Amino acid sequence: MNSRPDSIIPLASLLPVVNEKQQLHAIVPSFPRGGDDYIVAFLQSLKEANFFDLLPSLLVFAPITNLGSLPPNLDERFSSSRIVLCVDEASCVSPENQLRLRHFAAKGFTVFVDNFSCGAPLVWDQTKNVSINCKGGLLASVGLSLRSFPTGQHLAKEIGNRAQLQVALDAGFKLFSGEYAFSTATQHQSSDGSARTRLLKLLGLVTRDAESRDLEILFKQDTTLSFMLFKLVSSAAFAQTVKVTSFGQAITLLGRRQLQRWLQLLLYARQDDNGGALNPLMLRAAFRASLMEIICQRRGGNKDQQDSAFMIGMFSLLDTLFESSMNDILRPLNLCEDVLAALLQRSGTMGAELRLVELADRDQTEELASCLRSLELDASTYYQCMSQAYVWVNQVCQDM
Repeated sequence: MNSRPDSIIPLASLLPVVNEKQQLHAIVPSFPRGGDDYIVAFLQSLKEANFFDLLPSLLVFAPITNLGSLPPNLDERFSSSRIVLCVDEASCVSPENQLRLRHFAAKGFTVFVDNFSCGAPLVWDQTKNVSINCKGGLLASVGLSLRSFPTGQHLAKEIGNRAQLQVALDAGFKLFSGEYAFSTATQHQSSDGSARTRLLKLLGLVTRDAESRDLEILFKQDTTLSFMLFKLVSSAAFAQTVKVTSFGQAITLLGRRQLQRWLQLLLYARQDDNGGALNPLMLRAAFRASLMEIICQRRGGNKDQQDSAFMIGMFSLLDTLFESSMNDILRPLNLCEDVLAALLQRSGTMGAELRLVELADRDQTEELASCLRSLELDASTYYQCMSQAYVWVNQVCQDM
């Protein structure tokens, strides 16, 4: 447990940074106010929450506007291979800061020139990686500029919608962050509509504890769903040595609780048209589900309550996925009143937990402190829960 008082543990939401397949690559903190004064304390909070041990493949993008705020011995406190210094372009100009950049690069830190101005002279002659704020309207002309850095892992940030995401992909960006996952994607809805309807029917049957033969009928109507079921029960995660020969056997091996969770995740898992990339909503829904369950467990919830919390997190984005009212979507699922109250009114204990979870991976952090106080969670516990939640998110995104 962290021994430092909460007053000096900076609160931040942890925004996901993904690759071209929409798999988790890194996180970047969003602070209520400028982060330079907090960044080292924030990294220390992640370290004490075991983030770097739990997620050995994940990077942390650290936004820096004042290089002088970083201690020269930063590499002695944190692994330089895990920290990406996103240094504002304006901070790279002075000779003093160029010396600092070379110092940190020599220590093994990856440096991104943040808020890069396309077409402008390079402010640092060792520039390899750049990040661009898509709110600045630079995406349309950025492709030619990126050719100057052919080996860079360039980041397009604050992407607002799917159209901007496609422009960024076409321009040659490799990493992406922003709110685009929450924008509608009508062009994909018609092709996936019938499959998602079957998934909702399956979830309704599982919730009502229907007979396995009723589940088999729906599985047999979807070749892809059937393949994924057999792939899952044959995976190393289940360590099955028995050969699976029937749908009934696959359902039994998986178990109803795991089947329900898997179906919830599959609602979001249908692939986009971008070279087999995952639906961007899947990562966000998986994060909400995992964090809801972990917070519920930390607050003393029993197994059934944890399952309900997981479901609430997973279902909280169905209205965005289906572009329909939440009430209409949930009506056939036979959910309990506590779950419905949380999803429809954000009321009750789980509704309060959901309000926190909805802030935890978005660039809206002013309410974080009050949400944590209402749930009697401290900042140390918050970062521990976030680290554990991203472990599961990282796993499911790699497995899909």
